[in-house]
Amino acid sequence: MPAFVYLLLPILFWSGNYVLGRMTVSTGIDPYTISFLRWSLACLILLPFAYKKLCQERHIIRQHWPLLILFGWLGICNYNLFLYIGLTSTTVTNAVLLNSIMPVMILITARILLGNRTNWRQNTGIIISTIGAIIIVSRGSLDTFLHLTISKGDLWILTAAVSWAIYSVMIIRRPKDMSLIGFFTSTALIGTGIQAPLFLLFAETSLSELTSANWGSIIYMGIFASIGAFLCWNIGIQKLGAATAGHFIHLLPVFSIGLSVIFLGERLFSFHYMGIFLIFTGIFVATILNNKRQNTTD
Repeated sequence: MPAFVYLLLPILFWSGNYVLGRMTVSTGIDPYTISFLRWSLACLILLPFAYKKLCQERHIIRQHWPLLILFGWLGICNYNLFLYIGLTSTTVTNAVLLNSIMPVMILITARILLGNRTNWRQNTGIIISTIGAIIIVSRGSLDTFLHLTISKGDLWILTAAVSWAIYSVMIIRRPKDMSLIGFFTSTALIGTGIQAPLFLLFAETSLSELTSANWGSIIYMGIFASIGAFLCWNIGIQKLGAATAGHFIHLLPVFSIGLSVIFLGERLFSFHYMGIFLIFTGIFVATILNNKRQNTTD
């Protein structure tokens, strides 16, 4: 499978998670319940496949436990929980816009933590695709964009984006002698363990209140948005790097709109097409064109 597909699939899965998460919290299910059940299900599915690897790699886990706790806290607990909390009190426009600036956060974080530098083609691609994302979420209206307000929910979404940016940059430091399934399962268990006391203290939803639709959403989140997306994202970063992976976050509003058209019957307007074109142009310049230029230079 081409390397870029490993980065496209997580965006598709997370777009579905975004839509379903929004729908689920709007029915009154609290974020702590959604996030804890989602990752508890993911851990139950993963354990039978990863148990043998976890036993074989227990010495690696003991050796690198501070780093694994950091990954579990940032990528499993913080990002997902903060996203659901934010969706309870912010608009779709604000939330998608704040998620769209994540590539910029990843580039800045990579420069601060790893000393990575970007060239003019990568910077140009980031600017072009960011403009495309802004056109989509502001519905092509400068007035809509200028009147966006920062709410408590926006701050939660922004904090989630920062957590994911640090996770994406630091993932390259994961133990090299540890298998991907072992690494992912151990961090999933740690992240779910961190969420457990938060669930017990702050969850307000009784399990008996969950409808079949709620359970269907949680199952999707546990299988596709958790296991499938995280495994593909980690493989994609290992193959293409954090800076390149960050560009693909711009596809989140594109895929979210596509899912809305399919499942909610929403229409596409001219500003959607313009934004989508700019997003793909930016990704092309920053990744494919940039890699071709580098290969030619080498």
